[in-house]
Amino acid sequence: MDSSHFLAWIDRTASLLRKQFGNNHLFLFLLLRLNLAIYTKIVLVIDNAPWHNRLTNDTMSPKSRGRKNIIQWLNAHNIDVPAKAVKAELLDIAMKNLPEKRYETDEAAKKYNVNILR
Repeated sequence: MDSSHFLAWIDRTASLLRKQFGNNHLFLFLLLRLNLAIYTKIVLVIDNAPWHNRLTNDTMSPKSRGRKNIIQWLNAHNIDVPAKAVKAELLDIAMKNLPEKRYETDEAAKKYNVNILR
């Protein structure tokens, strides 16, 4: 199994569970808009297989990339880049400014208000 296959499975499973055990998408959206948290809580428990823990593209660190790619990453995240910084300095800046980790699995399940427990 790979990451894309697992993500498709999570999406399909979360959708089916939400349909079967409570509140369709539109109804849930309306409840959340009205600040009414009346819904069935669904939690999927998964292990730490590599394909379960794939980070979203915007939260991946640039650590194994070249200097040019690190600069692109810093610019994409609106971080000032020192003109004469070497790769190690750029990498240090990037690591200090990493966004909070978000996992593709969590994002796929979140669409259906399903939580993931690791």
